[in-house]
Amino acid sequence: MRSSPREPSAGCGRASSRVNIRCPGSSLLAGMLAALSLGGCGLATTRVDAEDNRVFLPAVRATLDLGEGKQPPSEPQTGYAVEIGITGARGSDSQFLSSGQAPVILNDTVFLPPQELKNEFAFSFADVSWRWRKFPGKGLLGLEVLAGVGYSSLGLTVSSPTQRASDHFATWGPQAGLGLIWRMQTTTSLQARAVGFLSGTTLGVNEASRVELFLAKTFHENLSLRLGYAVWNVKGQGQNSMSDFQLRFSGPVLALDISGR
Repeated sequence: MRSSPREPSAGCGRASSRVNIRCPGSSLLAGMLAALSLGGCGLATTRVDAEDNRVFLPAVRATLDLGEGKQPPSEPQTGYAVEIGITGARGSDSQFLSSGQAPVILNDTVFLPPQELKNEFAFSFADVSWRWRKFPGKGLLGLEVLAGVGYSSLGLTVSSPTQRASDHFATWGPQAGLGLIWRMQTTTSLQARAVGFLSGTTLGVNEASRVELFLAKTFHENLSLRLGYAVWNVKGQGQNSMSDFQLRFSGPVLALDISGR
């Protein structure tokens, strides 16, 4: 359980006259003061914080190999390619708001301290990237560089014994990453990759990063499986008229790769 204060919000672009406030374990005066504070900019809120290290992340990746190599397109090799990928995860965590902390605000619902909150998320991420790989020397170790566009979709829910609020966000932005590949055998490789995503929005995910480690096995010239582990860090910072959020999650990955030329 965590609680993380954030700095006062910079904008009021999503301000609303409809505000849902309840005051568990607090005085009516505290509720009135919180309601009055919503009328202006600069409201301090507490960040929605969740960490779940037991999620499962299924993934699918389609790759168009732009080279003319003699190897099957599903095997790691030097050259250029276009990747299209999608993955996602669901998770939850609890967060305690202590007395004296700023409230959590989501979709015009105000959660006042002191109370325990449950934070739930459903996150998915899709991307289209240009990829370059190079296997110098004997070709056992390779480097990859990728850059493209990512799309994040996030459903976020905060609930308490007396309140519940949900919202959905979708954002676009550039992404880029680096990776290392060790070709252990002709059809087996160990792959590591780190990727970052940014968006200029102030409503939804505007920063995400992930680190992945896979054992990849080719079982057809156009098909391979990746089994491994991934760690994600998803942030919404500087949010308009709502709490910022940070979601950290990790777990096993099972991915199907479809490759063509």
